[in-house]
Amino acid sequence: MKHLRYIFRNARRNPVRTLLTIASTAICLFLMMILLAFFAINSEAAEESRVYNRIVTMNANGFAGMVPISIVSEISRMDGVVAATPFAWYGGKYHDEVMPFSQFAVDAEAILTVMNELAVPPDQFKAFKENKDGCIIGRRLANDRGLKVGDALPLKGDYFPVDMNLTVRGIYSAPARTDQRMCLFHFDYFDEALKRVTMTSSSGGSLATDSARRSGNAGVIFVKCKNADIMPSLGKNIDDLYRNSDFPTRTQTEEAFGKMFSDMLGDLQNAIYGIGAAVVVSLLFVAGNAMAMAMRERTSEVAILKAIGFSKELVLFLVLTEAILVAGFGGALGSLGCKALFDTFDVARYTAGFLPMFFCPLESRDSGIGHLSLRGVRQRLRSRAPGRKLLRHQRPEKGSLTALSKMATSAP
Repeated sequence: MKHLRYIFRNARRNPVRTLLTIASTAICLFLMMILLAFFAINSEAAEESRVYNRIVTMNANGFAGMVPISIVSEISRMDGVVAATPFAWYGGKYHDEVMPFSQFAVDAEAILTVMNELAVPPDQFKAFKENKDGCIIGRRLANDRGLKVGDALPLKGDYFPVDMNLTVRGIYSAPARTDQRMCLFHFDYFDEALKRVTMTSSSGGSLATDSARRSGNAGVIFVKCKNADIMPSLGKNIDDLYRNSDFPTRTQTEEAFGKMFSDMLGDLQNAIYGIGAAVVVSLLFVAGNAMAMAMRERTSEVAILKAIGFSKELVLFLVLTEAILVAGFGGALGSLGCKALFDTFDVARYTAGFLPMFFCPLESRDSGIGHLSLRGVRQRLRSRAPGRKLLRHQRPEKGSLTALSKMATSAP
């Protein structure tokens, strides 16, 4: 305890320098946590989807390939399948906003069976099924846009040359770490609009656009399975069934499907991790420079400590513990402060739809930086027992220490 009071006193000796060191450490780790949490979100959200026992079927050639809508009904009749729904991305604009939120055309009858984590009041879900131009939206999307049941939700086609004049028929709730900014509407309504679209050619004839030719495309298919045990065999059966067709498929678990988007970033993840490691090293240099400046100011004090019996190891311990304390406090402030901020405020609403959800996982490696610093402080404090024994045998009386201190302060 006596050592701890001495360390705290030295840390407060130059408050401006200490505060600047803490602030630089906290700000750097705060920004680095945002970068690292971006990758942790996809990973942890994908892992949490395991409990829903879903698999996803897409074209073997990627998102550019088609998955005929007829495959949905064929998969629904397979053994072990509870329900299946198309999940066709629309990507329209709301009031000319760029990428405002995700929009998908789905099977209105099966969507809540497949995605049973979504909760919609029964009367609202009934209205959604009975109205082809109806849609259900997430609670956070409704709060962001001030939408309520019965409001119009016009979407202007961007990739597809059709507009969706939707009406909000229901608002769903979902667990915290799920996308609550989706808009789900009838696949039939979307597909019929695509079939009606034509483009007048220069010769006065009628020519269907490329996008209109993509009518009947289910996008991807989400399949709800009876249990997790049959998911591998069911996925293999689906792919084997369409392996030699015009539209071969690739089926994987929802967890693997979610992680696939992170893998698309390729070496960018390693680059971010490398930048993070460089930031940590630079922070060590900042803390080391601050402590070197502090030690140059305490040359006479260190001489007195050694003169009254403090060993080199104990003096080094006091200096390093002070450095770890300052840097560790800055690390904890930056990492845990970042987590507290994103847990308190819904920052994802300001990302223009790019991040429908954003959180900082406590167990991820980003916040571990602050925890490692704090553990280092605790380990250093535990190791002060030998120092106490040394002081007990070699420390002079209090009057001698006071006299030496006065001599040092009065020396030119």
